[in-house]
Amino acid sequence: MARTKTFTRLAAATLSVAAAAGLGLAGTGQAEAAREFPVSNCIGPSPNIVDLPFMVRRAIVSTYGGDAYIAADFPSYFPGGYQSSLRMDWHNLSTGKRGFKVSNTKVNPPYQGVHYFVIPVKTIGKGRVAVTFGATNRNALWSVPSTSCSGTIVVP
Repeated sequence: MARTKTFTRLAAATLSVAAAAGLGLAGTGQAEAAREFPVSNCIGPSPNIVDLPFMVRRAIVSTYGGDAYIAADFPSYFPGGYQSSLRMDWHNLSTGKRGFKVSNTKVNPPYQGVHYFVIPVKTIGKGRVAVTFGATNRNALWSVPSTSCSGTIVVP
């Protein structure tokens, strides 16, 4: 439980720092506090087999300077980590707009892996947005797909 709260604070701080770093490019704007949204379980074995299973549990959303910052986190504790590729399909339930983004990241234990997506709010639209995540994780020997998971986020 303490690890979850620590990560939530870390993710919120990371999103805030990322938003602040874009200040010079995006102009002035009001940052929205990061909010956490649950997603259905998408579980897949780690490509390292003896590691924790790959599992996205939530989406963390914040906005700043006209962009939506969306993060999806997952655990790993196996030394050496692995490469993770996550596709996020999105569908704004109010406007009907659809799209997708892909994030590639190296998981470096003992920290949780995090996929980040930055989408202009004018592209994704404000309001309720259905998201679906699907990942393929790989090490030097093989690739392992996860099941997909979904949920609904709110873009302020």
